Amino acid sequence: MSILKFILFALVVLGLWVTEPLWRKDHSNNTAASSVAEPTVEERQGKDKEVNREAKYLKELEIKFGPRPSVKESTGVPSSVYAYWNKTLQYPDSLAEESCGLIRGSDQGWKTVCRYRAKNSSGTLELREDRFIFKDGAVYKSE
Repeated sequence: MSILKFILFALVVLGLWVTEPLWRKDHSNNTAASSVAEPTVEERQGKDKEVNREAKYLKELEIKFGPRPSVKESTGVPSSVYAYWNKTLQYPDSLAEESCGLIRGSDQGWKTVCRYRAKNSSGTLELREDRFIFKDGAVYKSE
């Protein structure tokens, strides 16, 4: 029984030693090691210009191709892609493991790549990867 107490004590001490950086506060005034360099005014202005440029580009895409499609949070699949699959798949109920990449702007419209499994004509699940383009709320499969 006493050996178990010793082992338990050793585990508690080891746990405290390993997690020390998480719970111990540094009260020293040594700011040279812990300080983070503040960005200069030029760096902040450069980042602001880049953000403004990106926002302007996204706004132009929204005007040209309509709003960016909304996606289902768990899979990242736009609702219009689900509607496309329901219309075009031979067995739409067999849809499994679907996920899509980020929706990006392009010269053709909003684009994404989706991976999914669906039954084929022989009845087995096959992995497919399709590229989709969104324009004014409509979805098109890209070749």
